[in-house]
Amino acid sequence: MLWSTSLIAFLGAYCAGAQTPPSNLPPATTGIFTVQASVIINAPIEKVWNTLLDFPSYAQWNPFVRSQVVTSAIWVPLEDQTPHENQRLIIQAQIPPLPMPVDANTHANPLHMQTSFENITTLDRVQHRAAWRQIFLPKPVLDAERWQALSALPGKRTYYESREVFDGPVGHVVDALFAEGLQAGFDAQAAALKARVEQ
Repeated sequence: MLWSTSLIAFLGAYCAGAQTPPSNLPPATTGIFTVQASVIINAPIEKVWNTLLDFPSYAQWNPFVRSQVVTSAIWVPLEDQTPHENQRLIIQAQIPPLPMPVDANTHANPLHMQTSFENITTLDRVQHRAAWRQIFLPKPVLDAERWQALSALPGKRTYYESREVFDGPVGHVVDALFAEGLQAGFDAQAAALKARVEQ
């Protein structure tokens, strides 16, 4: 009986793992710590991609990234908020994320608000991959690049993935102060993106 129970548990775990779609993210780099999240969304890939890159709408649904603004090289917000590689981003995040649901009228928690200054390093509309790296501190001091990727699945479904690896001396500080809240934020954004696109 014990043998059959173990076999069933093993087969269940194997089948669950086999259902995870192949990753569309680049190979992970090493670092101090990593946060990541993924979710299968019941919507076509282009609908998910357009929602992900519609930064002005983030306040309407995103409990983690409340504002993400495309700027010039001197941090002036651009009238056209369509992102492109080598543009700058000013990101206002809530770490940990706000409780769901959120909308444009949801008040931020000033005690948990963090501002990040980033450079868009990748925006591949064919492969459906985007990445931005923090540039407030020099890379040897803190290296942190967030990747997000989509994969088309059968039945007009989409696999969303997000990952950020933190490295450098300040990475230890970020790990100690924010790792748990960042992971909660990644999970919350994945769940909220799914809800936003599927509604």
